[in-house]
Amino acid sequence: MAEVLAENQAAYGHAVAVACASRKEEAPAERNGVTVYRTGHGTPYFILDQDRRSRIERAHYRLKTKTNAYAVQKFSDVIRDFRPDVVNTHSLSELPPQIWSMVKRHQTRLVHTLHDYKSICSKGSMFVDGHACNAQHFRCKLLTYPHQCNQSAVDAVTGVGSEILQRHLDANLFQHVPQSLRRVIWNPVDAPNHQRTRAYEPGRDIVFGFLGRIEPSKGIDVLLDACRMLPRSGWQLLVTGRPSDESVPYETRAHGLPVTFTGFMERDAFFDGIDCLIVPSVWPEAFGRTVAEAYIRGVPVIGSATAGIAEQIGPLQPDWLFPPGDAAILAQRMLSVLENPERLLRKPPVTDLVAERVAPAKVTEAYLDLYKAVLNS
Repeated sequence: MAEVLAENQAAYGHAVAVACASRKEEAPAERNGVTVYRTGHGTPYFILDQDRRSRIERAHYRLKTKTNAYAVQKFSDVIRDFRPDVVNTHSLSELPPQIWSMVKRHQTRLVHTLHDYKSICSKGSMFVDGHACNAQHFRCKLLTYPHQCNQSAVDAVTGVGSEILQRHLDANLFQHVPQSLRRVIWNPVDAPNHQRTRAYEPGRDIVFGFLGRIEPSKGIDVLLDACRMLPRSGWQLLVTGRPSDESVPYETRAHGLPVTFTGFMERDAFFDGIDCLIVPSVWPEAFGRTVAEAYIRGVPVIGSATAGIAEQIGPLQPDWLFPPGDAAILAQRMLSVLENPERLLRKPPVTDLVAERVAPAKVTEAYLDLYKAVLNS
């Protein structure tokens, strides 16, 4: 998201820089009108090498991200060099929250965007032991205490969904921020490269699709359980994405079902190959990008009634939602499509609203309006 937002802001004529952790420190370089500072990382290893590290090494890494003085100094050097009017921090999952206080010491206005739950949850997902968390656990309060200590430096806060913003407020973060400077701004999603031509044809199998990480928090278990409750014919399921390290062998679990695991697919090719997207997430997904990607292509969505997924599907379409983790109700929603395939031909009533709210130009204007409000406050 930060890349799209920065490049669009630069296209509007603003001077924009992005500072990011990187495998090694590099000299500032310009990319599509944006000055990019790659600062190195200052952690025991670079985050993209995590899959090859032991549990002890990963624990060391997580602790270091909370107290990474190297990162704070490097980002301070960027501010001193670029001299911005406003700093917009995004997810601090790999960076220390002391960056907030450092920005304030530079007497620079600060906006923070919430993409995940890292400031209130040690895992960043509000999901543990196969279940979503309804509130902040005591362990997470301890481990995220540095965020509590530094959050007062934030002048304005945005969430990519209403629920992620509210959960942080409920955990006593950002309550000092005036109501007018607390905003919900969805992620930008680019329009597809081509017009989708697939349409339902009577007599053909209906193809459902799943797109995302193949792991319990994404609800793949729930989806496969629901598929066991459907008729044995008349439908197929495409599962696209890579399994996580801790995932069970889902292909074995789907044995005997008309389910195909495709591995990686280009998004346009995936959406061209399905009639209906299933988003069965169990964790409170902050935004739910695949929902927006489906709608802007004209693909209907069945989704779990949680956080950003429910916010997009909306109250106008309750029969396309199901309780998170409820395989039986999900099966009913899928069966309703199988028994009434003409539903696939109707344009979902929220399509235009979602397309407008995720349009990169609209998102850029929303952020520029917030920056202006922060500078004038």
